[in-house]
Amino acid sequence: MKDKRVIKTQRSIRNAFISLIKEKNLNQITVAEISRKAELGRGTFYLHYKDVYDLYEHIEEELYNELEEMFDRSYPSCDPTNLKIILENITEYVEANKDIFLFLIQQDSNGKKVKSFFNKKVLESCLCEEVSELNKIESTFIVSGIVGVLVEWLENGLSIQQKEISNLLYKILLKL
Repeated sequence: MKDKRVIKTQRSIRNAFISLIKEKNLNQITVAEISRKAELGRGTFYLHYKDVYDLYEHIEEELYNELEEMFDRSYPSCDPTNLKIILENITEYVEANKDIFLFLIQQDSNGKKVKSFFNKKVLESCLCEEVSELNKIESTFIVSGIVGVLVEWLENGLSIQQKEISNLLYKILLKL
């Protein structure tokens, strides 16, 4: 278990970085800016990360690890009722991490890595049937649609409540 001071420092650095990515591109952010915003010395930043890109990679890895854990907890089988749970959990998570989620999507050719991650998880979770070309295309279609809707939802200022967006996505998927 990490020391509480380390966790607090890393959270402060992460929050400073996230506030800066709202204002500028990744390649324009400096360690000095992050340190100033986090109210830490540059040396403290370097105790935790090599540079801004290392911090970005850690945040990205953390996001994917959290999504994977959430997916594995929420969608343990092919039971359709789990679909509602996973949609609620994903929309809740995305809403709570909207700034970094949007940033990752923008940095990643319109969410190619996010879509690939979810495609892989969906295909792995349907072990109850053989993965065919139809399964792959179906998964790609569904994941691309959900990610597209979530990005649109975030970019439009979350005009619909989280529970409502997850219910709408669920209803759409039931029609398929």
